[in-house]
Amino acid sequence: MATSTANDTVTCESERRYATAAVAAETNTASSVLAHVSCSGRRDYHVAVVGSGPAGFYTTKYLFKQAPDLCVDMFERLPTPFGLVRFGVAPDHPEVKNVTNDFAQVAASPGFRFLGNVEVGKDVTLPELQREYDAVIMCTGAEGERMLGIPGEDLSGVMGAPAFVKWYNGHPDYVGLNPLQHAGESAVVLGQGNVAIDIARILTRPPNELHSTDIHAGALAQIGEWQRDGLRTVHLVGRRGFVQAAFTNAELRELLTISDEVLPIVDPDELALCRNPASEQELAKNRMKKRSVDILSKMAENFALKDTTSKRIIWLRFLWSPAAVLPSSDGKRVAGVRLDRNELHGEPGKQAAVKSSNGFQEDVACGIVLRSVGFQLTPMQGVPLNDSKRVPHIQGRVTCPTEAGDAGGGLYVSGWAKRGPQGTVATNIPDAQETAKRVLQDLKERGPPSGIDATNRGPTMVTPGTRVVSFADWQRLEAEEARRGSDCGKSASKFTDVGEMLQVLG
Repeated sequence: MATSTANDTVTCESERRYATAAVAAETNTASSVLAHVSCSGRRDYHVAVVGSGPAGFYTTKYLFKQAPDLCVDMFERLPTPFGLVRFGVAPDHPEVKNVTNDFAQVAASPGFRFLGNVEVGKDVTLPELQREYDAVIMCTGAEGERMLGIPGEDLSGVMGAPAFVKWYNGHPDYVGLNPLQHAGESAVVLGQGNVAIDIARILTRPPNELHSTDIHAGALAQIGEWQRDGLRTVHLVGRRGFVQAAFTNAELRELLTISDEVLPIVDPDELALCRNPASEQELAKNRMKKRSVDILSKMAENFALKDTTSKRIIWLRFLWSPAAVLPSSDGKRVAGVRLDRNELHGEPGKQAAVKSSNGFQEDVACGIVLRSVGFQLTPMQGVPLNDSKRVPHIQGRVTCPTEAGDAGGGLYVSGWAKRGPQGTVATNIPDAQETAKRVLQDLKERGPPSGIDATNRGPTMVTPGTRVVSFADWQRLEAEEARRGSDCGKSASKFTDVGEMLQVLG
């Protein structure tokens, strides 16, 4: 998690803070940007949004705020909306998923249509969307994953955090992931963002504490089996110090109280190593990081209990880089990770982790290794990527990678597809506002389009035989998930098979 991380937390207060800051600007422009739009009969502007995660819904929200009569068709590959809110947010953080109530209000807008179970690039092409719509906004996130590039990374037992998170969250593409039958006594999570902390919590919390959530039942059963077989310690490994770590204080603090059966620890000597002169300067200027010192100090007090406690342990480890994944005796699966001790070099705010001059290494025995070092954008036909694997854009308007400023034919980006895979759910708010503003300004400058019946777009463009799922269809699925969940003491029992979803819808 990202995982966003796909799963970085956001509170209602976070969204209110972003939204309040933008109210004045929205109010001033709402009546003047596109006063002539209409969705009935002969239409004016019609926008396609590809992707139904936070970026897609927030961008649509701010399009409607400035142009209430705009028409927006949202395309989604799966029958279910909400993207990483559904498949990336940790199941024991249900309050984060409350943002979907806001998204449902967006979906209730008169000019909105949800086209689920429609894959752009397969059921309808991007060039077709660009020909038929006045603007196409790509909100497709980042499906790829950064690799470590170390020996042994291809061994059985090494998994990417994005896939692992989607597995326990019941994503149809990942419920068959079938991780190891035995994880051993320890797991190593490489990375220290919020997604990494989410994974550590899920691996160590007892199954009875997670049963009432919407976690995938098969995943919960497997994790419970690992715990019964002896999984006791999860190492959270970061290459730099706690001052530079990506986790938030909220996620860190939660580890202290999340369960009576989990003990978070950190080596006091390692904390001291993190506090070199440059890091002290960074700490002095960062109020949030200052607050993390008290949290980590409490974890340091727990360190003496490491070898005597009966609790499962989450061990935060700083200033280590993985050098290799160590194989089992038969060479087929994970047996451990070799870590190199790091030092921090450079100016405050620009410190890099380099291998320590003393050459110190440590081999950590483990049965499972989870990579949580970031996402990558994956190429999509018709969407340019520059040398940095980013979509070139100006305020969300896609540009030619070799001719900056050259408009990309009504093509726009928002969310991770725009800024790269970073930030929280709430980070999409100002990002979406900027893209929405750019789209509407461009349409205004273009002038009124020729009148064409808006109903000819969307479902009629899709490959014949495709069962297009509407938002009302999704609400039926959602209600059935809640009903099934209530029968077994869960908040919801998610559908994990697309075929079953379509069968239920009829």
